[in-house]
Amino acid sequence: MFLCSLLFSIAQAQESGALVVVVPQVRSAVGGVGCQLFGDAESFPSESARALRSVMTQIVDGTARCTFASVPPGTYAVAVMHDENGNQALDSNFLGMPTEGYGVSNNHTYAMSAPRWDESRFVLGAGQSLTLTVHLRY
Repeated sequence: MFLCSLLFSIAQAQESGALVVVVPQVRSAVGGVGCQLFGDAESFPSESARALRSVMTQIVDGTARCTFASVPPGTYAVAVMHDENGNQALDSNFLGMPTEGYGVSNNHTYAMSAPRWDESRFVLGAGQSLTLTVHLRY
């Protein structure tokens, strides 16, 4: 039984891929950049508690990089925010408009509505390493 479990774990590790999210032109080095990996349309992009994985990273020379290792093959979308005040939430004004930078995979953002799953999704193949560039909207 142990051998079967070990072989399954090795096979899974070989199928898993890596995802790197590059966020250029962050307007300041204040705070950090948070990246969330989603696996379904129902939670994307606003239900951060239902994200598959979350990464908070520093801003270096105006750029942030979020790395997700050992990601199984599948369809995903990424939501990114510049958390300038460090409260781990995307702040908004009284109209519900974000007051901090935000972005999503495939860079489809809107001023008056949330990004949509069908425009933001991407496929990560077995053993694939993928680098996405996400531009923030302020």
